[in-house]
Amino acid sequence: MQSPAFESAIEHTAEPASDAQRKQFLGQISAFARKDLLKITAATWVALMGFVGFCAALALLLHAAMTQTVPPTMVWVLAVSGVSVRLVANLMRERLGQNLSARIRHQIRDQLLSAAARRGPLGLEQKGNAAWWAQLHMERVDDLHGYLMRYLPARLNAVTTPLTIILISLAINWAAGLLFMLAIVLIPVSMAIIGMGTEAVHQKQQSQQARLASHLLERLEALPWLRRQQALEQTANDIDHAANDYRLLSMRLLRVAFLSSAALEFFSALGIGLLAIYIGFSLVGFLTFGPSVDVTLASGLFLLLLAPECFSPLRQLGQSHHDLNAAKAAAQSLALECLEPTQKEPPANSLATIPVPEALPAGIALMVQGVCYTHPGTEHAVLKDLNLTVRDAEIVGISGHSGSGKSTLLNLIAGFLQPDQGLIQKTGTFSWINQQPHLFHDTLRNNLLLATDTTTSDEALLQTLAQVGLALPNALLPRGLDTQVGDQN
Repeated sequence: MQSPAFESAIEHTAEPASDAQRKQFLGQISAFARKDLLKITAATWVALMGFVGFCAALALLLHAAMTQTVPPTMVWVLAVSGVSVRLVANLMRERLGQNLSARIRHQIRDQLLSAAARRGPLGLEQKGNAAWWAQLHMERVDDLHGYLMRYLPARLNAVTTPLTIILISLAINWAAGLLFMLAIVLIPVSMAIIGMGTEAVHQKQQSQQARLASHLLERLEALPWLRRQQALEQTANDIDHAANDYRLLSMRLLRVAFLSSAALEFFSALGIGLLAIYIGFSLVGFLTFGPSVDVTLASGLFLLLLAPECFSPLRQLGQSHHDLNAAKAAAQSLALECLEPTQKEPPANSLATIPVPEALPAGIALMVQGVCYTHPGTEHAVLKDLNLTVRDAEIVGISGHSGSGKSTLLNLIAGFLQPDQGLIQKTGTFSWINQQPHLFHDTLRNNLLLATDTTTSDEALLQTLAQVGLALPNALLPRGLDTQVGDQN
């Protein structure tokens, strides 16, 4: 049972994407990876051919050993060649899958960072807190790794490999080919029944993880206030209850994974056992219909050696089905960030009222002309016909009651929002400093140099500190610019 404090920690997290958006997002990923998937499928098929050659050579060698004959030299060459081809092809397939996953996840992260830069602080605050954004950027993108590297290749491999082996089996013994087909049909049916509820479990687990991260971050930020209110014990209990709920949900997910794996192993063993019984009864003469009379030791061993490889892609697909569920759950958050527009478009009827940009007069750093803005979902304009001119090196203070549009104006000037009407012109470089800027656990000098690409002298840094009222030497900064910024200063 989740505590009320834990539930209230995620009131501002983003709503999940619709099923259509989720499918569109995963469809775009699959389309983008199509060429690489074809290369991976080709490498898998080459590895399969190497394995078929090795099985044929091994069956002939065992037959020669049972009949006490000397196998031809080409049989040994075929065995070594088959092992070598399979090894090289599998290594190439793994490398292609790793590169595919890394490239697409890197592009998604770049897209998320670009969207965050365009939205700015106001847009990110509307989406969720910093813990939600970090969890989305890091863990939700990483949840696509299994989908890209394992599930998509396994989905193609589950078609090409069994089909190839069935065709080979039908060419040798059509009854054995029918047994392969019967066992293969049963596996997807059983996995579909078992996997119906796994997607919902994955989505709930990821949602719970995001809630836990948001809850913990908010409590850490409010730690001084909680200490003064003597609420640390209650907060620790809330976190303990939330972590225990997440543990129970993770164990439920593991139970589903183990159940699906057991079902896969059962039907694979069933198919291989039926084939072994058929070949054994045919060799001893208990079965005399159709191709049973033509079964030899070499052909029977060859079919038995191919049987595990026929079911292996289906087993891999079943195991990677959990990667698909994880990707679907991740897509509910990522689809909104990667598909939806990040800025509000100006109304069509307001385009005619936007003045044509002209060059700013000399000495003018910023000019705001007739700007109007209304927050989405509201009817009252927070800014209406606003005009503002700021000269070079001029200091301007913006005052007003809460909700009057001060932060909105700054977001408009910075370009994080687009005005409904009017024009904003600016020159030079503008920097955004949040009302609660983050100081990294580093020296004062390195914190000051974060926003500059050029080498700045210590004299310039000291002059800047003096201008903002932090002249050195200062008792709070005993080591000057080399003072470590932390909880104590």
